[in-house]
Amino acid sequence: MPITKKGAKILSAMEKEYGAKKGKAVYFASIVKGRVRGVEGRGGTGTLAKAKKTYTKNHKKSGIKSGT
Repeated sequence: MPITKKGAKILSAMEKEYGAKKGKAVYFASIVKGRVRGVEGRGGTGTLAKAKKTYTKNHKKSGIKSGT
């Protein structure tokens, strides 16, 4: 997926903090988990899009409240 200006800025900051390889891993993991938004360009058919769908599907919140 193409990276927006916001995404490039965040990616470079993460690469500075974690190193090149680990920084990219943290960046994409953040996108998949939903911690970082607005950093992807248009599209949605690549590996990252599939990972996001799988994560969302496996981590849906149930409507059950606990401790009541």
